[in-house]
Amino acid sequence: MRQRLITKAEPEQTLLKGSLLSKNTIVEEAISLQTLLFDTTINKEDWLEGLKYHSKTLTNLLLNDQINEFNDYLSSQFGSPTFQEISVDQLEAKKAPSAKKGGLVNMNYRTALQDLLQTAILIEHSTIPPYLTALYSIKDGKNVLASQIIRSVAVEEMLHMIMVCNVMNAVSIQPSVNKPQNYPTYPMKLPMNVDFFVGLETFSTNSIATFIAIESPSSAFVKAPVYDHIEENRSFLKSSSVQENNHWTLENMKAFIMENVHTIGEYYDVLFFYIVVFQIIAYYKANGKLPQTFEELNTGGIFTGNPAKQIRPEQYYGSGGKLHAVEALSGVIAVFQEIKGQGEGADESIFDVDPSQFEEGMELAHYFRFKEIFHEHYYLNGKYEPFMDENGMMPVTTPPNGKALPVEWSAAYPMKPNPKIADYQLNPQLYAQGKAFNQTYKNLLDAIQAAVEGDAKELEKSIMYMYALKEQAVGLMSQPLDSQYNAGPTFEYPSN
Repeated sequence: MRQRLITKAEPEQTLLKGSLLSKNTIVEEAISLQTLLFDTTINKEDWLEGLKYHSKTLTNLLLNDQINEFNDYLSSQFGSPTFQEISVDQLEAKKAPSAKKGGLVNMNYRTALQDLLQTAILIEHSTIPPYLTALYSIKDGKNVLASQIIRSVAVEEMLHMIMVCNVMNAVSIQPSVNKPQNYPTYPMKLPMNVDFFVGLETFSTNSIATFIAIESPSSAFVKAPVYDHIEENRSFLKSSSVQENNHWTLENMKAFIMENVHTIGEYYDVLFFYIVVFQIIAYYKANGKLPQTFEELNTGGIFTGNPAKQIRPEQYYGSGGKLHAVEALSGVIAVFQEIKGQGEGADESIFDVDPSQFEEGMELAHYFRFKEIFHEHYYLNGKYEPFMDENGMMPVTTPPNGKALPVEWSAAYPMKPNPKIADYQLNPQLYAQGKAFNQTYKNLLDAIQAAVEGDAKELEKSIMYMYALKEQAVGLMSQPLDSQYNAGPTFEYPSN
């Protein structure tokens, strides 16, 4: 049973423009969702505050399966009969002159979602080489328990990447995982508002601290390493500040993420909101009215993809998680719940389980699995009373203090951090080995690419390539590069 984290919050007590979300819930002051989506005359501050409020509200409802509450929310936001009678053409005529060609109604959702979903693929991809590097650097027969944890997480990150591809195919956008622009360049920052860097390192307290920061459900509690040279050449980072009149642009949507998103889970929350927003607009264009229920939003609209391109559970093996196909909004919900649940547990900061349930072999979220390695203890039979609140809940800062998880930190190859293939040019043997590793990794990505393009059987080859990667990585990391470091895999796009 996966451990679940829940949001513990008191009922909000402020009013949303005089309307109630339900009979017993009064929500905070903000512009309505209808105004946020359709009014191009609102100012920047109202647009940003509305985006913060409604992205959180809508996402919390749908990703926590509160469908009835979501229907009440839609009714409270889209219940204006005067707006329901306005056609799309009339709506366009009502816009401010400075924004006639802009606005969400005219925005190309495929262009926007291609960028935002490809960034989600980049985020998932960015974690895989660091996790595999730490795993492969552990010497044979050493740190078996830690190796099992890291391996399981790496496989699940690949699962996440494939599920994001399923979301892209569901909205008729071709995903890409094997082109040069799809490769992370290390060391790097994740494309969010974070203050730590991700790199290729040997197994150590440093690398595990980075992994904890990556998977953290809130601001990282463990400092990740800092690098002297940082690559920040991702197009996602080149977003301007929010424009004054036409707020609904891809640049502004990305700028909102760069300024307000601090964790992977938060990225998926905002991305989910954007997907729902585009589905609302598609429904409005098709029906001439705004949706009032989840059932009206679930199918059709932007979900025009070919079901034959979906990777399904029986086609992916070796993961503790579940792979979800996507053919409607409900499929996106399942995917994002799985990704968030496996990574950080859920939205906020507390366990809602009996701590005696934590034991070796249970499927904790990635964040907690890495904490077990870092603290060298499982969450099993620990003394958690000092960390509990009056409801028996524990904050994510609670350290694992149960059964010992022995770690021999020195039992790893001293790989040079963030190696490049250029580092091996003066050593023909290492250079050839480094190129061979990169080609095998490219072959792995090619197999995934072929699968998400409709040839699902190609995914079976990924198992073979994973075995080859480990052998080639160990071949590199067991050889000295200089007096201080050994060589290591570079995970670069193959050069001729």
